[in-house]
Amino acid sequence: MRRLARLHPVNYSTALRCIGQDLESRGLRTLDIISDSTGYIVLAGYQPPPAPMPVSLQYTPADILELDSAGQEQRGTSSPTKEFVSLVQILRAIGGYLDKNQARLIRISNNEAPGSSPSFSVEYETKEGERIVDDRDGSAIYDMCVSMYKQRRKVDHSAKLPSHSR
Repeated sequence: MRRLARLHPVNYSTALRCIGQDLESRGLRTLDIISDSTGYIVLAGYQPPPAPMPVSLQYTPADILELDSAGQEQRGTSSPTKEFVSLVQILRAIGGYLDKNQARLIRISNNEAPGSSPSFSVEYETKEGERIVDDRDGSAIYDMCVSMYKQRRKVDHSAKLPSHSR
């Protein structure tokens, strides 16, 4: 099987964070994100999963770049989230996992498992061409978000350290 190349101009962490921010701003809570050669197709709904998904959105690479620019302008001006693990953080962490493993996203859904605990199904292709469906429950999602938070914090702190050149 021929492996499809990744055609998106930004990493998954950034793209999925931008999509998550847009979905949260629209009040959408249930989602099915499909990645294809033109960008991302999102089916979404307003109720907690499992729920109907009457909203259909499409994000091109240009849309992602525009959302990222708009998000950069708003950073630090919005009120902090009430939840430690928000949709934005979950999607960013999933994207970070895909980036770290050099995987190609096929699909993400949170509409497959009933229950009060968040659950996401992530379908992706490894760099070796193997297709994986990874179901993540609430605790695994929380762990991914904490790991991403620590990684980002470490990068932020190292960027602020003074250099010791002689």
